[in-house]
Parts: sequence; C-alpha cells; structure tokens
Amino acid sequence: MKKNIGWILAALMMLVAALSGCSRSSEEQAPDEITLSESWDFSGGFYPIETLVVNTNFGPEFYMSNFYETLVNYRNGEIVPGLAESWDISDDGKVYTFHLRQNVKFSDGTPFDAEAVKRNLEVIPINLGKYNGYFGTVSTRFEQIVVVDANTVEVHLTAPYYGGLKDFSLLNPMAMVSPNAFHEDGSVKDTLKTVTLGTGPYMYRGDRDGNIYTFVRNPHYWGEPPEVERFHVKVIPDNHARLLAFRNGEVDLLVGTRQISFDGFNEMKAAGYGALVSEGEANYTRFLAFDVSKAPFDDLNVRLAVSYAIDKMSIVQNIFAGIETRADSILDPALPYCDVQLVPRIYDRQQAIALLENAGWVDADGDGVREKDGVMLKGEILYIKGDPMIDDLILVLAAQLKEIGMEMKGNGMEKMAFHAVYAKGVAITLYQTYGNPWDPHTTISNMKPDLKNDYPAAQALALVKNGNDIIQRLNVTTDEKEIRKTYHFVLSEIHDKATLLPISYTRELALHNTDKIKGYTFYAGQPSHFNVAGIKLK
Repeated sequence: MKKNIGWILAALMMLVAALSGCSRSSEEQAPDEITLSESWDFSGGFYPIETLVVNTNFGPEFYMSNFYETLVNYRNGEIVPGLAESWDISDDGKVYTFHLRQNVKFSDGTPFDAEAVKRNLEVIPINLGKYNGYFGTVSTRFEQIVVVDANTVEVHLTAPYYGGLKDFSLLNPMAMVSPNAFHEDGSVKDTLKTVTLGTGPYMYRGDRDGNIYTFVRNPHYWGEPPEVERFHVKVIPDNHARLLAFRNGEVDLLVGTRQISFDGFNEMKAAGYGALVSEGEANYTRFLAFDVSKAPFDDLNVRLAVSYAIDKMSIVQNIFAGIETRADSILDPALPYCDVQLVPRIYDRQQAIALLENAGWVDADGDGVREKDGVMLKGEILYIKGDPMIDDLILVLAAQLKEIGMEMKGNGMEKMAFHAVYAKGVAITLYQTYGNPWDPHTTISNMKPDLKNDYPAAQALALVKNGNDIIQRLNVTTDEKEIRKTYHFVLSEIHDKATLLPISYTRELALHNTDKIKGYTFYAGQPSHFNVAGIKLK
C-alpha cells in the first residue's frame, strides 16, 4: 500500500511539473546533451570545501569531480598522475615534490602553475578551520609550500604521514581552484556561488532555467574532450518522481544508492535499462558503533551477543538485494593494509542468548526485555533518516535484537542534528566509514579515543589504554612493517572486543537510458559521484 501511494504521489508531482512547463524531455535536447536530477539545488555554491563544511547541503559534493581536479588520483588501488605528472617523496617522508602538467588552465583562463598550487594548499587550513584534519590528515602538517619553478612545487610537512599521497587525491579538500576565487586573506569569494573555477572537463557559468541547472564543457580543459557537450541537473525533490522521470526519458542517468533503491534498480534492469554496479573496493562499510563507556554495552558479552544476533546474510539479501556483501571487518580487506585474517562471527541466535544468560542478563519479569543489576537491556539506535532502505534496516536490526531480549528503538535524525547528537554518546549508532578514497587512512586516523568529533570511530580503541598513542605513532611512521603491524592490531582489537560491528560492504549503482547512452564508467575512487565525462553516447 505504501509503495502504491508513493507511485500515485510521484505521478501527480510529475503531472504538475509537466503542466508548469518545468520538465525537459530527451526529444528537446541535442544528441550530445543529457539530463540528470537531484532533490536539492546548488545554492550552496561550488567550492568543494564548503560543500561539506560550511553549507548544510552536502549534495553538490557529488558533482565536484566534473569541475575540479587534484594533483594525483586514486585508481584501482594505486596513486596515478593527475595535475601532477610525477612526484618525489624525500627519504624522511617530509617533503613532497610535484612536477606539474604544463599548458593547463582553469576555466577562467588563468594558468595552472606552481603559484596556483601554493595558493590552493595554503588556504586549505584557513577554509577548513576547526574541520582541518577531518577529511585527511596531511593538511594538518603543512609547514611551508615552496615554488621551485613554474612547474615544480614542494610541500614541506612538519612530520611524515604514511597516507599523505592518498590525501592529495581527495577532492575535498585538495581540489585545485583558480587563485581568482580567493580573497587576499584566503577566504572564498562569492564568485564561487554562481560559477566553477576548476581545470576539470566541465564548468558552470550561472546558467539556470527555473529548477534546471546547465553545465557545459570547459573550453580550456587540457584532456580529451568528453562526449557530452552539456548536461542539465533538474531539481526533483522526490525519489519516486525521479524514477518516474527516468522512465519517461526526462532524466537520462541515475547514480548512487542515494538516488536508486535496490528494488528500483532490479526493476529497471529487468525492464532493459542500462544497469551497472561498481566493482573493486567497497565504497563504504556500514557498521554499528556501541557506547562502550556505560551499561549495557560496557559488557563484552552484550556486544558479542549482538554480533551473533545480527543476521548479516539475511540483511544483504533481503534489504540490499544481494548487491552489498556481508562485512566481517570494519574495512574492506581489499583496501591497503586491511588484508587481516579475522574469524567471522556467523549468525547464531542461541549462542547470543547463551552469552547473555551466562553473563547474568535475564528476563526476570517476563516482559521480553532482559535486565541485570537494575539495568535493562534497552536503548536506541541513532541513525541518519531520509533513506527508506535505512529505515528498513533499522527495523530489521531492532527485530533481530528483540529476539534475544534486547529492546532497541530507532531514532532517526536529519544529518546535521545527527552529527550534533552522536558525539554525546548513545547506546548504538548506525554509521559508515568515510569511504573511498578516504578509507582506510582517515577512518583509522579518527579512531583515537579522545577524538570526539567522530564518536563512532572513536569507540574502536576506547577500551585500549594507549589507544591515542597507537594512532599517533602510526601517523608519523614511514616503516611499512610497523604500519601493517598497527593495522593488524587495530582491526583485530575491534573484532575481538566487538567495539564496532560491521554489517555490509556497499556498492554503488547506476541506471542509464539505453536509447541515448551506450555506456557509463563510475568515477574511480568515489563511485557515488557523477562522472559525466565517463558517459559514452549512442
């Protein structure tokens, strides 16, 4: 019934849009232009750092790779050239020398050179402010940026960082922006509210027609011109309406599980639409984080009981349609340093019950909820609401825990409210790792127990006396054996102490109109991002 009502409402919304003249059909477009869709607009502007730090609208982050580039790129587990053709790292790991591509320009015609790199790197800590270090560690270690010549720049660090090169591949905060975008003090000009100023294949010039934004090829792009001449992003607030627009040919491409439900994906695939699943490393790991500082989750037996009570295989098959896979480690073993052998805990409800009863958690009054020493085995699961699939996951998790005498109710919050609340500590938090290309380095770096800005990750080593020191030492070593040893300890500790409970490894989805699009390549490193240059037209 809920699905039928959703489709009826979606149809009404599309009818209203059509009558108001706001829709754009494929027939009205040139062969080399396409239409995408989002539930939000670009009012937050086009500076990558601001899309995640300053503005509450995180959505534009998924488009920044079309406009901006980084010095290096992360592709299939390796660092490859980007705006830097090559690089050198000093023996002590404290000086990175980047040799830049020549004859590259920003979309405003400004030359990309060592001075531009210096300006961009120097303003990162300024514009990140208190968030410096949230999205990669290397920016917290900038000592000085030295221009050697027009095509060579040195980045001097206060201390080495084993994940430094991968951090330089992060669009946020390492995207290269025209120096004309910054005030003298390093702050961002309002110019970036209405234009893009990058070296990427596309640009925005302020073209907006009602609820449709139009982006065009960057005439100064140094690489091979993409096949799509221009693309439109149409604002459609409802996911059901967006899927209906896709069916009707008004939207040509959908990307990411935030846009496509697994049921919708399989339905469209069966109907003959182009349907793709990202390959390689997992995009994220979904996991539960326990508040190990107080009852009931200060009890290892309770955490282990939850580990056995959650039927991961049922979840990935019935909620994630077999596209996501069961996670037995907090980080995908395919990621660097993460190939640590752990013994999986397989779903076993009787084992979960036995753990609780042997530890003294009993249902003395027959109300279905166990208790011990006056503490009831109950609480809440905090999560970010807005995704029906996650709502379903919460209901399943609560039901599976209820079967062992644990009462956990879902508490869904808007993203900003969620981040304000979770640092205070709740019984269980449903969260995810930072994802590619931040994983594994940023997720591991934020596992310092004292780093309360990322409460879920901070639970990982909360029971280790010297947890902060372990991560601190890791982040200044260049010894590969020591790095691997630390990863083995951290991932084993999380597993043995059950401080974080991995559920599934995610994959991203894409649907495309086969009448217009021949193929699509996910954006390497961040497959949830739209990669318009990766579209091959009919």
